[in-house]
Amino acid sequence: MKVSIGIRANPNQINYCVLSGTIDEFEIKIIDKIVNPKSLDVPEQLKFLRSTLGDIINENKVSNACIRITESNAQTVNVRRIYIEGVIQELIASSTIERYYVGQISSISAKIGIAREEFKPFAAGEAIFLGIDTWNELSSEERECVMAAFSALNL
Repeated sequence: MKVSIGIRANPNQINYCVLSGTIDEFEIKIIDKIVNPKSLDVPEQLKFLRSTLGDIINENKVSNACIRITESNAQTVNVRRIYIEGVIQELIASSTIERYYVGQISSISAKIGIAREEFKPFAAGEAIFLGIDTWNELSSEERECVMAAFSALNL
């Protein structure tokens, strides 16, 4: 059985979802976030986020991962989010995770078997992904994490 993590960063926090199972039968183990401590300077924030996410990966014995990264055609680029995404990539590359990828909407959509245009309605809660009962209770970033984690099961 695989355990995967889907990660979506923003400048203030990292949202993540841990799934276990297969693409045919899976269980959501965790949907949570790590809040970026404002009292720390940027390097210390990055260190905190890396350490905390590393603990989550180790505790859950995560084998596969997907980081939902900024779209290359984004109107504005948030440098702090880019820093966080880079630290997460380095963490995953040096962790026990066996398979991972960094994904934008198009690559995540392809791995979960939907058209690119279907991603945003799922993320916005306008459509329910795989019949998940609590889908409308999640934020859009949490929904993206679930889809990213599900796509990582398919690696």
